Amino acid sequence: MAVLIDHVRYNDLPSLEEANISRQAPSVDDTINGPIRDVFLKHAAHLTFCLYLQHRHHTVGAGEVVVKVEGTGHLMDGQAIKSIVSFGNEVVPTTWMASGGQVLPMEFAVVPAGTATPVPTSAFLSDFLSVLALNGCDGLFGIDTIAKVAWSEMSIGDVSVVVPSNDGDGYSQDKFIPVAFVFGEEKPEFMVHGKCGKDHKHTSKPQK
Repeated sequence: MAVLIDHVRYNDLPSLEEANISRQAPSVDDTINGPIRDVFLKHAAHLTFCLYLQHRHHTVGAGEVVVKVEGTGHLMDGQAIKSIVSFGNEVVPTTWMASGGQVLPMEFAVVPAGTATPVPTSAFLSDFLSVLALNGCDGLFGIDTIAKVAWSEMSIGDVSVVVPSNDGDGYSQDKFIPVAFVFGEEKPEFMVHGKCGKDHKHTSKPQK
């Protein structure tokens, strides 16, 4: 089976906490609401994709990949993916990382075989990479597929799950970090579409 991700680049991604610290730097939000938003709207990418604060979830080995099944992420090898495909499914990229002047798949999802899934256009990716480089954001942001509803990723026991986020009052918002940002034509500022819990387990970066 073909290699799905560059595991070396994936493992070199920052942790959630490290990525969030970088996002707090002065002018980053202005860059999101300015030139990055402009690129999404120029290519109508805001209808399908959102900006993603890229970070690693696991230490991924050669031949392994993070695959979400019904909202739950799993670290899988080639044999596991073959088993999933044998049930009439496909494993498709849903999140892409910007690294070293390239946009590369970083996380996947399981969908029924034959399902039409969005892929960023080359023109959009070229402009996206340019605006990241020009504004010092290369390695900080990637691209995610917009989910049907806003979401929060949280740890339940030893499992990380994604649940619909309906802005209820029963959880503490300061325990979550915004990671997915959507844009609208009528609104000049981004809206948070996805959040990760601060207690969400992320493995340490492997030693070089």
